[in-house]
Amino acid sequence: MLASLLIASIGLLPGIMSDTVDDVANQTAVQILAPSRLPTVIEPLFTSGEGTRRSYQLVVSTQEDCGANACSLAYFSGNKGGKLYGGRKVTLANGRKGRYYPLSCGGSCSPPSISWRERGNTYELQMEFADEQSPRTELVKMANSAIRNGPR
Repeated sequence: MLASLLIASIGLLPGIMSDTVDDVANQTAVQILAPSRLPTVIEPLFTSGEGTRRSYQLVVSTQEDCGANACSLAYFSGNKGGKLYGGRKVTLANGRKGRYYPLSCGGSCSPPSISWRERGNTYELQMEFADEQSPRTELVKMANSAIRNGPR
């Protein structure tokens, strides 16, 4: 069976992440960018987040009140300022230039991620993927969705 038939998309915004985004938007001055859909078949999903004047983090996890990387599925962040570094170059929606970082493991593993600069902020998406998925392709789609849909 083709891998694309196995992967569903869970709606994030509007949907399971709306209340979390509203709460975090009240805590930060950084415009929140997040994809509209998450390429996964895992359910149920839970969201959490926090913000400061200069940053925010949103987490999608497989357990309520996760608190650990083992149950985190996806992570979205925005930081005032910052620079892109390293990684493989990718071209994103609206001519944005980004960087893709594949899965990396040392003492622990970091999931694949993509980052880009926009509106004076640095944005990053990370996600754990099933073996049959192409992380780079999926992360580019997610970043393009966040860019095209604009601030939440």
